[in-house]
Order: sequence, then C-alpha cells, then structure tokens
Amino acid sequence: MNQPSDRKTLLTLLGAVVVFSALAAVVGLWTYRLGQESAPAPTAQIAAVAPTAAPPQIVTNTPTATATPSPTATVTPTPTASPTNTPTPSPTPIVVITHVNKLGRLETTEFAMRTVVDLENDRSNLWQKIFGSDQLLLLAEGEVVAGFDLEKVTEGDIQVDGTRVVLTLPAPEILYSRVDNERTQVYERNTGLFLKPDPTLEGRARQLAEESMRQWALERGILDKATATGRQQLENLLRSLGFTEIIINVRVKPI
Repeated sequence: MNQPSDRKTLLTLLGAVVVFSALAAVVGLWTYRLGQESAPAPTAQIAAVAPTAAPPQIVTNTPTATATPSPTATVTPTPTASPTNTPTPSPTPIVVITHVNKLGRLETTEFAMRTVVDLENDRSNLWQKIFGSDQLLLLAEGEVVAGFDLEKVTEGDIQVDGTRVVLTLPAPEILYSRVDNERTQVYERNTGLFLKPDPTLEGRARQLAEESMRQWALERGILDKATATGRQQLENLLRSLGFTEIIINVRVKPI
C-alpha cells in the first residue's frame, strides 16, 4: 500500500466533512432567521388581549359544610363528700319530759280585779253591842293566775309513737293569787267607844279580799280559759320538738 496516497485520501475526506458541517450550520441559521421574521409580533401588554367568555358556572345545591365547634372540655369540680343523712330519732318520753318540766308552772291565764271588803269584829259583849266594835272598809286590788303545774307530769303521762305524741296534763289550777299592797288601802275604819283598834283586822280583811278574788275568778271560768291557752302553748312546744300529730288530754280535778 502507498502511504502518501492514503494520507491524501484521508485529508480529502476530513476536508469534505468540515465543509459539509459549515454548510449545515449556515443553512440552519438562515432558516431560524426566516422563521423569526415571518412570526407575528407579540402584543406589548397582556391586558390588550380580548378576554374570552368564561364558561357558565353550574350551581348545585350542595349543602355547605358548617363548622361544628368542637366540644369544649369543661372542668367538673369533684363533688364534696356530703355528710350521711342520719335519721333524726323521735324524741323519747324522757326527752319530752325534760322540755315540759323545764316550764315548771305554766301560767296561762291571769285575772286582774278589785274588790271591797267590809269587815267588823264580832260584838261579843254587851258593851260592844251598844257602842260598837272595830270595823273597817278595805278597797283591794290584785290578780289571780291559773295554769298547770307541769312538774306533776310523769313519764307515764307521755306516749310517743314516731311523730305522734299523747300528753296527759294534770288538772288546771289557780297557781297563785295576791293582793297588790300598793293599790290596796283602808278606806274607812270605825272603832267602838273605849276600844283599842284590833291589829289583826286589816290583815284579815286583805286575806278575805284575796279569797274573794279567787272565788270571783273561778265563777267566771278562769280554769277553762287556762286549759284552752295551755293546750295551745304546749302544742306549739311539741311541734317545735318535731311532732306532727299531737293529742293533749287534761285531767279533771276531783270535786
């Protein structure tokens, strides 16, 4: 093989390749420029482009999801332990007696009154029959009080069944009577001739005045009034102790 001939052929081929590549580049550049010159110039602003009609919107009755508030965690205080409801025992007869006896003498009715006492000593002898004895006229004022002596109430006089109680009271009585010394006075006094005043006469007159007041009060029903008032007062007391059914009996004083 001839080396100079081979080299010449190779160089010829290389030159042809280079020329072909240069021609291809020139043709591509010329084609690109023609494409740029024939393309329409773009508008300067996008706003100048006519807007296209938007497609109609289809409204559907899709329920709007409402935001449901999440439950707020509330702090529940720990309940305080309440005391156990212990049933209250009904009062026993002894307890009731303690309350009744504390009243002692229950004064329920009082009569205030006045009276006149004309008292004269007996004319025991002829002299007194002729010349008179000791005599006075007393104007007295006082009071008579009636009620119950509750110290006489015993355990057997009280019967308790739950909230029911039966109480038996002693007979009503006149608890005391008295003459008001400041409002009582001797209105008139006459002493026989040559006689000395009897020092006991005024005291006896005051005693008779008190007895007269007591009798007058009894005749006008002081004990009945004392019974009615005493029932009411004791019923109120027993209701305050928790009883709801109350029966109060009253003994009759023997004649």
